[in-house]
Amino acid sequence: AAIVSAAGGMTDALVSIINTSLVSVEESCEKLTATAERQKSILLELVPDHKELTDQVIKNIEQDQDAVKAMLLAASKMRGVPPQMLELVAGLGEVWSAQTLAAYLKSVGTTCEWIDARDVLIVPDGPLSGLGEKGTAMDTIEPFWDESAERLERWWQNNLADKEGSPFVIITGFVCSTMSGRPTTLKRSGSDYSATIFAKILDASNVTFWKNVSGVYTADPRQVPEAFPINSMTFDEAMELAYFGGQVLHPSAMVPCIEERIPVLVKNVFDPAHPGTRVYGRGDAILRWDDQDDEIDENMPVKAITSIEKVSLITITGTSFMGTHGVAERFMAALASVGVNVILTSQGSSKHSISVAVANTDGKLALQAVEDAFQLEIARNTETRANLMEDLSILAVIGEGMKNYAGISGRFFNALGQSKVNIVAIAQGSSERNISAVVSRDELGLALKGTHDAFL
Repeated sequence: AAIVSAAGGMTDALVSIINTSLVSVEESCEKLTATAERQKSILLELVPDHKELTDQVIKNIEQDQDAVKAMLLAASKMRGVPPQMLELVAGLGEVWSAQTLAAYLKSVGTTCEWIDARDVLIVPDGPLSGLGEKGTAMDTIEPFWDESAERLERWWQNNLADKEGSPFVIITGFVCSTMSGRPTTLKRSGSDYSATIFAKILDASNVTFWKNVSGVYTADPRQVPEAFPINSMTFDEAMELAYFGGQVLHPSAMVPCIEERIPVLVKNVFDPAHPGTRVYGRGDAILRWDDQDDEIDENMPVKAITSIEKVSLITITGTSFMGTHGVAERFMAALASVGVNVILTSQGSSKHSISVAVANTDGKLALQAVEDAFQLEIARNTETRANLMEDLSILAVIGEGMKNYAGISGRFFNALGQSKVNIVAIAQGSSERNISAVVSRDELGLALKGTHDAFL
């Protein structure tokens, strides 16, 4: 089976179409036409002279186009875009890609069918939160495994059970539905998660993520030209890397593979001979699997440097908090009450101040929630205050070998100092495979390069 994503830039284009409708329906329709024509041109380039295969796909694209036009007019009238509308339109790229790939494979004689994952992949009804931002970890969406498996089995029996040989299945990534039938998504970069979900359902022997880079790199090669591919890493390292902005992997994608012990390969679609990166096994000694053969490289305690580019820092400070019970609990409860996800926490042992990093788009909402939660203390004491710092980034060094190697923090902070980068806040996970620092977004490039040079 193959799980497909949208063509490059397609999801962003579809989101832009919806958002533009609030300003100009005419302009958004022009963008929609250009986007649909681009998909048709991809189809006709891949499957020339096969009208019996391409005509139906083109008809489906044009039907989707007509439906979106009606939504654009509705969004313009409402002066707003409902999250469910945004998710429905944003998922069309994957639907079009699946049909395009199916048409191509049929044109070369492969027995195959495509399936809209919204018909089989079922997730809980949740808050209408939209798509999320690229590079920002969101809560894991846990599918209804039994229901999804049963629906996929029914689809197979209805569509491919009578086919000879081993038919190939193309499944749309990213998209899914709730139990009530509402179309939704697995959020940004969710096609990787789709792949591992279906790998678990289909009892796959491995999962290969085909990317435009040769595996997981030691840093973003666009920002650090000296970055190079990592041969192997544990699932724990991969999850840390994905959580802290490594866009090659999705934060939730590792979970189904851990549960079923399915190896993950990250390879380059433009260089299939390159071995890429193999992700398998656990990092902590008590969790290690008997069949994992990796050994921690003491010469490379840090495997990767990654970042989340756009964050805000919320800090509550007050002398009255010193030694007081429940301050952190109230702080976190206030953020949870308004649906703000905490990315990083930094706290002094005295509780005189507590800081959390949140997505940049959640900064003002988080500040208001904290001020409301501590309004009595703020009113009584002028030294108690909540503060918002925007335009920050999180830089993280990640590696299983860090827990066995002295002086990692010193080298990290020395590298930032040598690069003239000011540290706003720091945090280290108890697993000792991650040390994070909050820095100014303007200084992130310097921080990445300096830290990579220091370790790799």
